Order: sequence, then structure tokens, then C-alpha cells
Amino acid sequence: MPGQILGKRYEVEKQLGRTSGRWTMLATDLQQNRPVVLKLLFIDDHLEANDLRLFKREVETLKLLNHPATSQYLDYFELDMPGDGGKALALVEGYIQGTSLDAYIQRGRVFNESEAKYILVKSLEILIYLHSQTPPIVHRDIRPSNLLLVPVSGSKEPKVHIVDFGSVKSLNNPSTTFTVLGSNSYMSPEQMGGRALAISDLYSLGATLIHGITGKSPDTLRGSGTKIKFESAIALSEDFAQWLKQLVAPSIEKRRSSA
Repeated sequence: MPGQILGKRYEVEKQLGRTSGRWTMLATDLQQNRPVVLKLLFIDDHLEANDLRLFKREVETLKLLNHPATSQYLDYFELDMPGDGGKALALVEGYIQGTSLDAYIQRGRVFNESEAKYILVKSLEILIYLHSQTPPIVHRDIRPSNLLLVPVSGSKEPKVHIVDFGSVKSLNNPSTTFTVLGSNSYMSPEQMGGRALAISDLYSLGATLIHGITGKSPDTLRGSGTKIKFESAIALSEDFAQWLKQLVAPSIEKRRSSA
């Protein structure tokens, strides 16, 4: 695959990820001479209707977004794969050269309270933008691998990006149920039950930051219940600990009401 040119302009550099029927690759846009991300969805007998629906929803959502800290839509096309590889749909996004929170966690890096507050506030600013769209856009899969930290020249603080809108949903009807998507470790109780609200993203963001500051997965901090018990795992100021507790409250009535 590396070196192959898809869509007559995108030269594949390397594979970034692969799941059943779906590939993500780093490529070079030969016309613009810049790196891009190619997401391919293979059209074959194994393609599930929900996978196709989510892929097309991601395309349509990215077309609507205009925010410097989210994924950027560049192109969308259908292509014949080399050899007898069949057909695939291709989504082209801008490449963000950063490091995910997950990558830092895997290296044993934990974030102090000041760093966590900064990441949390910048992430909330992005969620305010998403949730203020008409209808509101719910990401549904905020987790450490989908938060990117991008170094900024001359600044100690990175730029924060929220990426991967493959599970996104527009809330035309807030009570609508759906197929459960996302990572269970960071998913709110109502989302596990098949219902996502804008504040479900707040829960996932809180769980993500708790992982970043404790170095422990929310699953290990839950025990046998639904409450994330992080207080004994890290020393935080009382105000910030209370803020996080409200973000990840299992009951939506006790959670923060909006970004």
C-alpha cells in the first residue's frame, strides 16, 4: 500500500490504523504538497449497514464543522482498490501533527492539576462549539486517543484538538436511542444504555482527564459500581476534585448541565 496513489492525488505513506473493513492511512496530497489522513471504508459483502451510515454521517458532519481544533474535511470520493480489492469510500481529512493523551499515558506520563485544568478548559471550548450547533453535535467517543496535544512554538502550553468523529450523532431528537458506540471505559451510564446527550460528552471528557491525572483506567477506579472513585488515587485541590466529580456523576441530574 505505501507508495500507491489513490484518487489520482493522494500518495499513501503508511498505515495509521486498521479495523474490520476500515483503514486509516497517512498520505501526501500531491496537488497541495501536504500530509493528509485517508479513511477508507471497504464496500463488500461484509459491510454492515450501520458502518456505512456512520461513515457517511462522519463525512457530512465534518463538512459542517469550521473550528481550528477539530478534524478538517478536505475530500470524499469512491475508488476502485488496486488489483481485485473491490471498491471503497474514501474520506480525506487534514493531518494534525500532535500526540494523543493516550500515547502519553502509555509512556507512563501523568498530568498535574494545572495541566489537566488547561486541557479540560480547552476541550470544553470545543464542546461548546459542537453542542451549540443546530441540531447539537455529540461526539460520543471522547477518550484519551481522541484528544491530541499539539506543541505551539514559543509556548509552554499545547493546542488541544478533539478528533475522530466516526461515532458522532446530531441530536435532532434528544430522546432517540441508538446502537451503543464508543469506549465503555469512558462512556456515561446513559450512553451505555443507548441514549446520548450533550452532557454525555462531558462525562467522557471527565473520565478521560481522570485517566490522564491518575494514570489509571476509569474501569479500575469504578470497582463493581458505576461511580469513578478517583479521589484516593491522586491529590487534587478540593475545588477541582469537586468539578471532576460533577462531570462524571453517574446521574445526569447531578452532572454539569452544559459545557
